[in-house]
Amino acid sequence: MSKAESATVLIGWLQFGAIIGAAVIAAIVAAWGVFSQRAIARRTLTLNHMSQIDSDRDYINARKLFIKEAGRRGGLSRWAAPGKEYSKECQAIRLVLNEFELISIGIQFGVIDYEFYRRYYKGTVIKYWYAAAPFVYSVRHQIGSKAVYHEFEE
Repeated sequence: MSKAESATVLIGWLQFGAIIGAAVIAAIVAAWGVFSQRAIARRTLTLNHMSQIDSDRDYINARKLFIKEAGRRGGLSRWAAPGKEYSKECQAIRLVLNEFELISIGIQFGVIDYEFYRRYYKGTVIKYWYAAAPFVYSVRHQIGSKAVYHEFEE
């Protein structure tokens, strides 16, 4: 093989390497863009959901009743008794717990941004769980299923 042919082959390999290198860089940039957009979309959805809940009059009233009843003697567990499931107190407790269950499932599926949510609610989720746990355990015992509000407990 002559020097000219060797140079041509070398140039061909260099061009091929440059094309492969450019393709790899383009793939990395594209993947980074997709992951970035997904994170931004998840944070936006989380912010929108939190904003919506914080301005939902029914949820605000349910949360007030939840807090009021949690602070009373006997806590929330008395509202888990058979026959009280249709009371406004039990309905308010369930509305608040269902919201936390929904958020928990959203976090597990990557729809809701855990870190964003955690920073906003800090210890509120833990406080609400401790207030609600006796209610949840009582309901679980009555229906014979540990699945009730399992995601929130997690």
